Amino acid sequence: MKEGRGRIILQWLIPLICTVIVIAIMLLKFSVDIRKDAADTIEKELEEAVKKHALEVMNELQGIRNAGETAAQVIGQQPPRRTDTIKLLLEALVDQTQVYEVVYVNGKEAFIAEDGEYTNFEGRIYDENLETFPDIVYKYLPDDDVLGIPAIQMVIPVSEDKGNLLLFYSVKRVKNLIRADQEFGNTTFAVMVDKDGNILSYGESGSSFLKDGNIWTDIDRKFQNAGIQAKVAMQNGSTDSVRLSANGEEKTLVFTPMGINDWNLVIGVDQEYVDSKQNRMWGKVLLMMLQLLGVVVLFFLVYVIGMIISKKRNAEKSRTLQEKADTDLLTGLNNKLATERKIKEYIKDYPDSMAMMFVLDIDNFKKINDTLGHAFGDEVLRALGKRIGVNFRVTDIIGRTGGDEFTIFLKDLKEDANTLRESKKLVKFFEDFQVGEYVKYSATASIGAAVFPANGSDFESLYKAADQALYKAKKRGKNQLAFYDDRDRKE
Repeated sequence: MKEGRGRIILQWLIPLICTVIVIAIMLLKFSVDIRKDAADTIEKELEEAVKKHALEVMNELQGIRNAGETAAQVIGQQPPRRTDTIKLLLEALVDQTQVYEVVYVNGKEAFIAEDGEYTNFEGRIYDENLETFPDIVYKYLPDDDVLGIPAIQMVIPVSEDKGNLLLFYSVKRVKNLIRADQEFGNTTFAVMVDKDGNILSYGESGSSFLKDGNIWTDIDRKFQNAGIQAKVAMQNGSTDSVRLSANGEEKTLVFTPMGINDWNLVIGVDQEYVDSKQNRMWGKVLLMMLQLLGVVVLFFLVYVIGMIISKKRNAEKSRTLQEKADTDLLTGLNNKLATERKIKEYIKDYPDSMAMMFVLDIDNFKKINDTLGHAFGDEVLRALGKRIGVNFRVTDIIGRTGGDEFTIFLKDLKEDANTLRESKKLVKFFEDFQVGEYVKYSATASIGAAVFPANGSDFESLYKAADQALYKAKKRGKNQLAFYDDRDRKE
């Protein structure tokens, strides 16, 4: 019983352990994949964010340029030196767009809306490169010569070849427009740089990446290779992100072309923020997968437990059916087939052990049936089957093998002396055996005994020896026990 249960448990335990190991390996691999996917996802989110902000800046500048081109077209259609119309147009540009100053330049004269009149333009800082590079659209001015601040100067030709409109857009406006510190944490900076990383504006002067005017200058030695690769990507006009450290300050730098000259928008996000977001994303996905795996494992466990219970019930049912098939209905003992099978199994499994077989017949059983009736005869057999087992171990084999014939097989007797002792117990049983509720009838039996393997090394020879001993007992007058080898009569 215990061995069977152990086999069932072992049968399912090994696959369960293997399944758990496989799941653990899969979980470990999946955990690594999830962390990488989380990092890639955050990287893409940052890149999409910087693209969005670059597009916002470009759209705003394009909107200003469109307004400036409309004004330039109107100015070109005005009679020379029509200052009132020019003044109104320039003031409208300042009021309706995000520029802080508009200058109309025609030759060496400049008209500034605030002054309302023409002044000498020659020698102004923002005049630089207009003649050298007449096609320039956007120019970065570290000092605009108007307010003394970094600015983007937009140059818009006036129609009819009547000079240019110069629109001044504060670089500080870029930072205010993006508000990267609100989106990615207050240590985030946003700057514009050229393709070589030279800073066109300072989003936050406190960052080590911005101290020397170029974002690549102060990269720590450990991150030099990553910095070089990122610089090449920027020069090639790519959108990318890279984890770098400058003077011990770790950030993820995300950059994208702005669509203006060779300028790029760079957002530097504190690495702790990036790692924290990655870990949250990784943790959520991992938790979801752990829950899913938990459900799978739970389902498997329920399935295994169900199979074990089902198998146990089937085994018990099979055992119950087997017991019913093996049981003699009248006495409750083993029937003939079961008795023979069980004895043969023992002999096969323990060929070197000592055992003993008794074969007994109820004396004068036919006379009992004839005089006292078959019902009383059945009662004698039933009572014998019920009581005889008390004298022997539960592991011994006791069965009804004929009408009034019983076979008793005692296992593992250890030594010869036990054969005589057990035989005396059986004789004593019949001395006290009585049947009947009102009138007691003392039933006796003739018993033959044979010892295994001395008197027979297989079932057939052992039964034959016991049957011959039974014949001896009957020949000697019944109501007694006889050994095949007469060991009970030897001195």
